[in-house]
Amino acid sequence: MNRREWLKCMSALAVGAVAAPSLLAVFEAHAASQKPDAAPRFFNPAQSSLIAAVIDIVIPRTDTPGALDAGVPAFIDQMFKDVYTKADQQRYLTALAAFDQAGGKPFLQLDEAQRKKLVTKLHSEAIATSRHATMPPAADFVLMTKKLTMLGFFMSQPGCTEVLQYVAVPGGFKADIPLSQAGNGKAWAVETELKI
Repeated sequence: MNRREWLKCMSALAVGAVAAPSLLAVFEAHAASQKPDAAPRFFNPAQSSLIAAVIDIVIPRTDTPGALDAGVPAFIDQMFKDVYTKADQQRYLTALAAFDQAGGKPFLQLDEAQRKKLVTKLHSEAIATSRHATMPPAADFVLMTKKLTMLGFFMSQPGCTEVLQYVAVPGGFKADIPLSQAGNGKAWAVETELKI
């Protein structure tokens, strides 16, 4: 083995050593999300209810399961318990408190239309300020919750098998087919791997 190959192997091991605990925690969070009616372990019940209400706005149930059906609130709770640093945990809790008061009264006391309007407004504000300035805490909460909701949902069985295309045992390769025959507009649920 030459020096370059050795360095590649060592860098891959270093990345694996750093990433493995976080990936394991993500998988544990996904497993926790599959337990029905599990009590939150990081958030208190009021915070958990507020987060669940926002999650339901981000990915609601339609003709396919929504984020609540996929256990995303438990996934987010487990992620904050096991993956996030104390600083990130505190940032999220501070942002959650700011978000809860952003509508003039507690979020759960707003009606459904007011909730959607507030989340949409703060999401737009987060996108507009994310590259240029410090994001207001309430908008930061919406953006962080959206990212975690999408991660948890698309790692779940309903997200992978009912929303994305999924073929457990793929068939033969078909080259050069019309787009209309290539999945009916759905993205594919695929496994990704670290390429060195």
